[in-house]
Amino acid sequence: MKIDRDSIPLPDAETRNRLVDNDPSLFRRLVEASGMAVSIHDKNLVPIWGNDAYAKLWGYDSVKEVLRLSPDQVMPRETRELYWKKVLPFIRKGLPWEGEYVLRARDGSLHTVKGWFDPLLDESGEVTHVIAIKQDLSDIIRMREALGAAEKSLNFISESTSDIFFRLNLYTGLYDYLSPSVERFSGYTLQEYQECPMLVRKIVHPDWHDYLDVVMEELRSGKVRDELEFQFIHKSGEVHWASQRQILLCDKNGNPVAVEGIATDITARKEAEERLRASEGKYRFLAENTADVIWTMDDDYRLVYATPSIRDISGYTLEELQGRSFRKMITDLSAREFEEALTRRREAEAAGDYTLINSLELEHVHKNGQTFWAETVIKRLLDDKGQPCGFQGVSRDVTMRREAGEAILASEARFRTLFEDSPISLWEEDLTLLKFYFDELKEQGVTDFRQFFYDNPEALAKCTTLVTVVDVNKATLSLLGAASKNDLFGNLDKVLTESSMASFTEEMVLLASGGSEYCGEITNRRLDGDTIWVMAHIFVPDEYKDTLSRVIVSLLDVTPRRRAEEALMDSEERYRVLAENSQEGVIVMQNGTPRYVNESMLRISGYSIQDLDRLDFMDMVHPNDRDEHAMQFARLDSGEMKESLGSFRILTGSGGTKWVNMSVKPIMWGGREAQMLILTDISRYKALESELLIAHAQMENRVHKRTAELSKANVRLKAEAEERGKAQERIQALTQQLIRVQEDERQRISRDLHDNVAQDLSSIMLKMETLFDGHPGADPELTRRSEAVAEVLRNTIASVREIAYGLRPPALDQLGLVQALTNLCHEAGNRYGFDVDFFSTGIENISLEFDVEINLYRMVQEAVRNICRHAGASKAVIRMVKSHPDILIRIEDNGRGFPTQESPTLAGERKHMGLQSMEERARLIGGSMEIQTLTGTGTRILFKVPIESARRQG
Repeated sequence: MKIDRDSIPLPDAETRNRLVDNDPSLFRRLVEASGMAVSIHDKNLVPIWGNDAYAKLWGYDSVKEVLRLSPDQVMPRETRELYWKKVLPFIRKGLPWEGEYVLRARDGSLHTVKGWFDPLLDESGEVTHVIAIKQDLSDIIRMREALGAAEKSLNFISESTSDIFFRLNLYTGLYDYLSPSVERFSGYTLQEYQECPMLVRKIVHPDWHDYLDVVMEELRSGKVRDELEFQFIHKSGEVHWASQRQILLCDKNGNPVAVEGIATDITARKEAEERLRASEGKYRFLAENTADVIWTMDDDYRLVYATPSIRDISGYTLEELQGRSFRKMITDLSAREFEEALTRRREAEAAGDYTLINSLELEHVHKNGQTFWAETVIKRLLDDKGQPCGFQGVSRDVTMRREAGEAILASEARFRTLFEDSPISLWEEDLTLLKFYFDELKEQGVTDFRQFFYDNPEALAKCTTLVTVVDVNKATLSLLGAASKNDLFGNLDKVLTESSMASFTEEMVLLASGGSEYCGEITNRRLDGDTIWVMAHIFVPDEYKDTLSRVIVSLLDVTPRRRAEEALMDSEERYRVLAENSQEGVIVMQNGTPRYVNESMLRISGYSIQDLDRLDFMDMVHPNDRDEHAMQFARLDSGEMKESLGSFRILTGSGGTKWVNMSVKPIMWGGREAQMLILTDISRYKALESELLIAHAQMENRVHKRTAELSKANVRLKAEAEERGKAQERIQALTQQLIRVQEDERQRISRDLHDNVAQDLSSIMLKMETLFDGHPGADPELTRRSEAVAEVLRNTIASVREIAYGLRPPALDQLGLVQALTNLCHEAGNRYGFDVDFFSTGIENISLEFDVEINLYRMVQEAVRNICRHAGASKAVIRMVKSHPDILIRIEDNGRGFPTQESPTLAGERKHMGLQSMEERARLIGGSMEIQTLTGTGTRILFKVPIESARRQG
């Protein structure tokens, strides 16, 4: 039905007044329907009437129950004082009052309410009644507290995590927000980011600029990648990897405006992945090149796969043996032993045990008809569901080992020698009694040994008495301060400390559960009572896993490192406390009196310490903010506030205004309770809120202009980059030509010295030696001088020849690179009195370019010269290996080394021309040079030269 609203007449004022006057209950129904707690009080604030909502506010069924209650029952002390000291004075003056306070409900719970008190005056201006309206703020307070807790949690996470949180403005390309953890992440402080807005762009590795430009364009078009990975340059100069996870934020029109996300340093993960790839490559290399045969068989013991080494030990190829039963590869006698092993396996697997590993020595039949012995280890293969799906094993030719029993005994003696003289503390222990004890416990039904030892500490103490120390080496006596081995035999309890019992428990649990290896840091006690930290490694050889009759334990003293770590942790904790509080104002209040004020508080407030002593803190609050925080400051004065007051304005000593955020923490000061007020100046952030709105529009125009300028600059930069690349190629070619000319000139000078100067000096020496031949009556003094001159000439001839050979070693042309380097290392070792171990493999089969040979020789020559002159080493090891696709030259010494800041990158500054020359020669022949060194740890140099670029063409 359609209603014409214009046809309905509106009631006049007289009609409205008559309606109210004739129905006095209309006001009561209106109050009840409002849902607000409304009450009427006398002029002393004693309630005389209330609606149903008023009764429900206190938790009662009717208003009468509330009106019968005394103020002590419904209001806590603080609220009663507020009534008498603040509300009642306002009412008696005829003024309304509003504010927050606390009420006590029927069940005893406290509720925070917002109250409005409005006095009613008679014709003479006297207060007759007071109308009060109350609103329950408990839910609002809980939401406010939850929001504050969430904000604290977010701040804690932001300050504590090594990840960084950010907000990237898509219009400016700059970060609107970066969390404080950015300093741990990149090495740069927030202040440095603020002072240099383009710093983020600068630290991104140049190789990734184009990639991130593409990502930025995608973001501006509304496309977002869930995760990015790129490299950046840490402030220390190191190159790190970062992973960035992000979400796209759009405006109300759906246009992308910003990106928020988290960035994580994944350098360690990338390095681990690289090591994993290297490990997989090594495994593949070992599997394909090892002399052992790694194979897999199906459930019927038919060969499925084997490494190429199977041909070396059996004469058969994989194709010839694939699908053949293992039983047909061994002799009849070994086949019976194999069947016995299968019987044991079937029994174990019938009980659900698939962990059995068979270790057998079987006689195999070679393709040529002869037999050979192989040691074979067989274990079960399980699929993803844990079901058996075949067998895997390793076979090794042990024919020679079976024929070499005496060699094994000699090897055991050698082990004894190494054991005794090892610089690491080594223990040989017999845990047979401990194994018996574990078996007894298993028969008694013990399955969870960790819980058993926790519930029965006397059983763990018994384990210490069942460990039999068979032997220890000299390093152990020195480590534990023992005079003889007998001091340690049977006295394991003297070595273990209370804190090391936890690790000892883990060792016992591991051994009782069938484990064979444990490694961890524990404390031990020396016999003189001192406590030390050691890295303990326990290993049970495979042949002793069933009996534990032989266990090897090694202890490495890590006490200096542990003490250094503890000192570092203390230092870092002190620094953290100072850093968190240095920029915030702090006041310690006790009984309303300041007890301590830091410099930041004086700077923020603009008051002196004397002013703060005389000033009530409420007087510092801006007048417009005082009413809002009146209740909180009242609780602060009473010493009961323990939370944040939030943000408000203060009046500074100079008359200015600042925005601050204040939090309160209870502390002990002078043995008594006090409050620590922490004041943070947030004026700049408040100002930024308004400035950002203005800057946003301005920045859009600048971005458009700057984009056009950058496009032009990009074209110029590309042209400059191409020109620089061409210049670099010309410089490299010129350097290579200069080195070639230098080598030619050295060869010419060497030839002149050897053929001319050395020959002439030899002639002079011969003449001096025969000067007085035929003159027996010559003066003896002249004869002596002649012999001295001849000796000087001999030394000069030797020096000239040494210089000539150094300029151009004849062995390089006559005998080749390997023999020339062998002679070089032999002569250097003899001359300087230390051991130079040179070994080469695979190089003899490569025909190298002349420039590559001479540069390789000069690089090794310079390295050997540096070791002789500067390293102070007693031994050097040089290895030159063909490792496809590179030629690798590794040079190591045990000398004094040098600090990392003395690396080749600073060669020009430090005048390490030798290192610079080696690096330049390596680069000219397409290779690279790496140096690893630290003071006191020796030096390791690795040259890599691609074989293809080094091989002689034609």
